[in-house]
Amino acid sequence: MVDDTFNDVSSTTPIYEGTVEQQIDESQKPVSSVDGETPLSNSYLNLNQGHNHNHIRNNDNQNELPTTTKSDVIGWCLYSWAAEPFVVSVVGTYIPLLLEQIARDNGVKLSDKISPCEGSRVPIPTPPSPDSTEFPPSNMTQVVTQMARVFLMTKRDGVNMTTDSKQDNACVLPLFGGSIYIDTSSYALYTFSISVLVQTVLVISMSGAADRGAHRKSLLVFFAVMGALFTMGYWIIRPDSYYTASVLAIFANSCYGGVAVCGNSFLSLLVNGSPEVKQLVEAGDSISNKEKVVKTGEVSSRISGMGAASGYISALIVQLLTMMVILKFKHDPNVDSLITPIKVVIGIVGLWWLLFQIPVQLFLKSRASPDLKLDHIRKPIYGDPNYIKKLVVYDYQLFKAYLFHGYKTLFLALQQARQLQDICSFLLGWFIISDALTTINSTAILFAKTDLKMSTLQLSQIGVLTMVSAIGGSILIPNTIQPYFNWTIKQALIFIILWATVIPIYVIIGFFIETLGLHHWIEMYFLAIWYGFSLGGVATLSRSFYSMLIPKGQESVFFALYSITDKGSSIMGPFLVGLVIDYTHEIRKCFWLLLALLVVSIPIFSYVDMERGIQEATVLQSSEDEDN
Repeated sequence: MVDDTFNDVSSTTPIYEGTVEQQIDESQKPVSSVDGETPLSNSYLNLNQGHNHNHIRNNDNQNELPTTTKSDVIGWCLYSWAAEPFVVSVVGTYIPLLLEQIARDNGVKLSDKISPCEGSRVPIPTPPSPDSTEFPPSNMTQVVTQMARVFLMTKRDGVNMTTDSKQDNACVLPLFGGSIYIDTSSYALYTFSISVLVQTVLVISMSGAADRGAHRKSLLVFFAVMGALFTMGYWIIRPDSYYTASVLAIFANSCYGGVAVCGNSFLSLLVNGSPEVKQLVEAGDSISNKEKVVKTGEVSSRISGMGAASGYISALIVQLLTMMVILKFKHDPNVDSLITPIKVVIGIVGLWWLLFQIPVQLFLKSRASPDLKLDHIRKPIYGDPNYIKKLVVYDYQLFKAYLFHGYKTLFLALQQARQLQDICSFLLGWFIISDALTTINSTAILFAKTDLKMSTLQLSQIGVLTMVSAIGGSILIPNTIQPYFNWTIKQALIFIILWATVIPIYVIIGFFIETLGLHHWIEMYFLAIWYGFSLGGVATLSRSFYSMLIPKGQESVFFALYSITDKGSSIMGPFLVGLVIDYTHEIRKCFWLLLALLVVSIPIFSYVDMERGIQEATVLQSSEDEDN
């Protein structure tokens, strides 16, 4: 249970005051005005003039911070335990496979745009022979189709063509009545790009409400339930329902975005309320700011690592469970569709997500947040004339107020972020690295299926290895590697990015060496281990890094910015990779782009100054406290 003891920190010295400001270059140092306000705080105060609804109801306790207990951390880890199998197993493995397969089942060969694709549920017709029991054939269309296919594939514009040509064997999906054709491998990538666009709008709309009152936990559970139901909707997908499959992926992934924003925003609250960080606050100037940064970073990395590890352990269990289900379908002679086992296991993950909302509801405790001042909106009293109508109007006004507040606070956060140069630098680096790592996963899965001809069961095994390695990365990096080398979070993050660059480099080697460079399916298992370690490390370090840079009391808004940056970048990566595949019909070439993204992010993260960023956040927080 939650420890209800509150420590008053309003009179204590902020962690990062004093010497940090002295270390800032004079050109960057905030210049105090006569009344002690900085240009940053003045800008913030001016933006907030006339918006008194930011005031909180419990003004007497607004500076009090509840002490983080073990049960608080466990409750927070449960959110990750429930949701992580969706993003790891469903988004990372099964939905790309299902969308590619369902597109292939309904696609045609690029060479003639008539013949069914290789590996589809529709068999390629063969011309009957004279000794066939059906000669002349009962369906002459088959003969005409086959003759046209053979003619078009062997002779085009007087030039002999080979049936082994990748261009001829490429499979495309006709969309909108055949007005456009896209490569079946890029169909999943375009779907995820659209889902991220929808997710971005959703995250902006709900971010303001997540920081007000007790809505953070309520929104987390609501979006989790809705996402789980959309995921379970794959149970009723038909072999020709490729549009429906995409829509379900878009809605489910959008709901996960809402869950991630609410869940991640708890991290900085737990870190700031931890006994270790409170002791650093109380120590004042007796401890150097650099030591405070390192120690606070270790606490943040440790709590973040626990959440990441719990999510990956959960994803590992689910991946093993779904592997057994796929294995059962493999030996079932009555199953004639390749998408049947995939849609069943996707629905199972959705059921897992739904059921574990029960312990999340029980153990995850809400944290008191400032309420919107909505005195102009009166809740109707039961028994009033037209009570139902008034209640509907009240709910609509409440919804509109929070929706407007979400966009207003995001605009304010953008204004603030422009003045917080280290947050800007971090978000730019995060925009690039999150896009690269996410797209590496989906691109590698599609490459393994189409080029290496790996089965769904083999790719499930790849997922298991990735999860085991990710668990190791999320535990070893914050608890062993980072303390052993006495690295800051920034140094550890740059190390893990360098580690991740090995993956696209290895695949690119395949252009020059035939024996190495991901030409054989066995190599995918080794790359999965390497990728998993980097995935666990980045997931742990990035959000703990960011949580140290944001102002207290604005966790959901700034984590919405974090999520928008993350998901916004995920629009570009899959879209660009999809274009490369549509143009070249060769997935391996996409890894040049992915390598460039990883390399570019390193100097951007190197520019971030943690001490300066924390000082900027402290100034901004102080200006908000004065305004309230």
